[in-house]
Parts: sequence; C-alpha cells; structure tokens
Amino acid sequence: MALELAIPDSGPLMSLGRVARLDLLDRFNCPIVITDMVADEVLRGLPGAPDAAVFRDWFRGRGNRIQTVETSIGILWSAIPPERRDILKRIRDAGETSIWQFSNTIRETMGPGDYGLLLFEESRVKTMDFGPRLAKITTWSFLIGLEEMGVIPSAEDFHRDIAEANWIIPKDPFEHPAERAESGASWTDMYDMT
Repeated sequence: MALELAIPDSGPLMSLGRVARLDLLDRFNCPIVITDMVADEVLRGLPGAPDAAVFRDWFRGRGNRIQTVETSIGILWSAIPPERRDILKRIRDAGETSIWQFSNTIRETMGPGDYGLLLFEESRVKTMDFGPRLAKITTWSFLIGLEEMGVIPSAEDFHRDIAEANWIIPKDPFEHPAERAESGASWTDMYDMT
C-alpha cells in the first residue's frame, strides 16, 4: 500500500516555509508530489526573499522524495524567456489549469491499494476530482490536526506566526476523507509521531 502526499498549489509550502517549518511535512514518510508550477513558484520566489534559502535547502534535502508532475502550463512557463513571463499572467485560469492537469495525473496513476492526502489552500481544489483514494485537507485543518496530536502547541499561534511572516492563510476547516478509505481512517494515521 503506497502513500502519497500531494500538494496541488503553492499555498501550503509557502505557509510552512515562511516560518521555516517544512519539517512538519517530513513526518509523512512518503513521496511528496507537486506540480512543476508549484516547484517553480516556491523555488523562484521573490528576489532577496528571506525564505528562498529555506525552500532551496528543503527541496535539496529531500532528493527524490519530491516528485514533480509536469503540466502543459509548466512546460509553457519554462519555454518563455524570463523577461516575457508576464504573458502567462494573461492566460486565463493558468493556475487552475495546472491544478486540473495535476488532478488528472494523480487520479489516473494511483493504484487500487494506494492512498494519499491532498494538502491545499486554493479554494477551487475542494470541488476538483482527484480520485477516490485521496483525502483532502486545507493547511488550517492540517494545523488543527497537528495541535490535536500534540505536534504543535497551538494552531492559532502558528497561524499568527505565519501572518507575522507576511503570509495569510484562510481559516478554512475543510477536511474531506478519501471515498475508499477504511471506516474511521484519518490522515493523522499516516503521520509519524516518533
């Protein structure tokens, strides 16, 4: 039975990276699957951004645990010279298209015994079909779960720390179990507490 942690938008990585707590994702002892656009966004960052080294070091330290799924938008982005990349901003729903393509890849490649967790902040992800074997939670729900497990002292304090680092996450308690999960199963069962 294979486990995957899928992150379709950059929000969760940005939220945890801003406070240098990407280590909270490392307790999922599994591949971390992201889109090429998410990888580009967090690694490119803003020039001189204080969290740039955090992302670079985290990606480098995970080696092949981070698996990047190519999307047509990501391929287009990489083909455009940096000085012309403003053109992609004019492509309607480029980010949503990238996530939609990611959902198709995840849905089509998960085997019958595979299961996973989808961690997200982009609200449109709630209605997208990633298949029956993925539970979906927002970053806020993830923080609440970490507090309940005793991993972090307070989701509220963590949220405040993120806000003080100039990043805002919605306090959206969305959590949707995988349709084909065992009865009573939770993403917390996949989290390594050792």
